[in-house]
Amino acid sequence: MADDATPALLASTIDCNDLEGMTEFWGTLLGVEHQVHEPFGFLAPREGRRATIWLQRVPEERVGKNRVHLDFVAKDLAAACDRVVELGGSLGDESSWQQFHWRTCSDPEGNEFDIMQAQDPPPDAD
Repeated sequence: MADDATPALLASTIDCNDLEGMTEFWGTLLGVEHQVHEPFGFLAPREGRRATIWLQRVPEERVGKNRVHLDFVAKDLAAACDRVVELGGSLGDESSWQQFHWRTCSDPEGNEFDIMQAQDPPPDAD
């Protein structure tokens, strides 16, 4: 049970060098309103969701593999991956585990994230 001392996720923040370009990439990819107010980029939350993504300009380049990454789900995984590439991102490995199938992607600055194929609800689900 949550209490006043239990944190709630507000946003995931991605460090970047090209604040305007990265805010445009993520806002367009996710289909949400987005705006830049130096040194931050803000994405509006998706309808029905409270957490969102923010971006923060930093002077240093990305080094090494992400220790934390974002996971998304899409009704059409192939179309979502095509969109990543169209917007300047890149595609990595495809993976499967049990009935789950996803693709690792990278934004234009190399930050990795996954997009998973949406699963049909079980036949007996409401």
